[in-house]
Amino acid sequence: MLKSLLKSAFRAVEAVYNTPERKGARGERRVHNALSSVLDQKDYRVLSDLILPVSGGTTQLDHLVLSRFGIFVIETKNMSGWIFGGADQKKWNQVQKGGKRHSFQNPLRQNYAHVKAVQDILEVNEDILYNFIVFTGKAEPKTAMPDNVAWGLRELGKLIALRREQVLSDLQLNAYAKILRDKALDNTKAVRMEHLKNIEKKAAAKTRIPTGKSAGGEDLKSCPKCGAEMVKRTSRKTGNAFWGCTSFPKCKGTRKAV
Repeated sequence: MLKSLLKSAFRAVEAVYNTPERKGARGERRVHNALSSVLDQKDYRVLSDLILPVSGGTTQLDHLVLSRFGIFVIETKNMSGWIFGGADQKKWNQVQKGGKRHSFQNPLRQNYAHVKAVQDILEVNEDILYNFIVFTGKAEPKTAMPDNVAWGLRELGKLIALRREQVLSDLQLNAYAKILRDKALDNTKAVRMEHLKNIEKKAAAKTRIPTGKSAGGEDLKSCPKCGAEMVKRTSRKTGNAFWGCTSFPKCKGTRKAV
């Protein structure tokens, strides 16, 4: 009887320990510790778990590395199994042992919103910002992946180290780090709960097709990359209609016209 109770208790603790949220938090801590220990503090500033205010709510960044060689915005995925996906796909798929399949948002698109938030707050050009994804678990890619997706901390370090052209001064680095720390909300339970509510609201809004009219009477939809409104346009090459982001050329998000 006691043995059975102990087994049940162990399973319960294990289930709590292995929730997606806790797995993600452990992966984020590993990345932060690795970046902080490997990257030279003279050249790099590592900020983690930043909740920043944006238009319509908040956004949460796993990691941000400020350096003279650019600004690296990093999204952590602590996952296992096989990963299927591509740069332009809305959803990626995870297949675990036994064939269990799970779909999740394309992390590159997810992190692009973080990149734009940093760009808007710091008022910098997008060409010095880098969108990086790192898988910290035992996940393996089963499709060709973009170059800015790293499989493990060592590969992430190599991606960061490839950028050696100086684009920012030490004065700018210190100023940007201060701006971000000042803008970041206190990472309290109340702030995290409010952030989750904002995510739920956005998710609910995405289930409904945004509608509206532009000044010219054209139908509008939301951009899959930055969330801005979209306007219906026609391709000069093919003559086919498509939805284009109103923030073009800053954002080149498109949707197929149905």
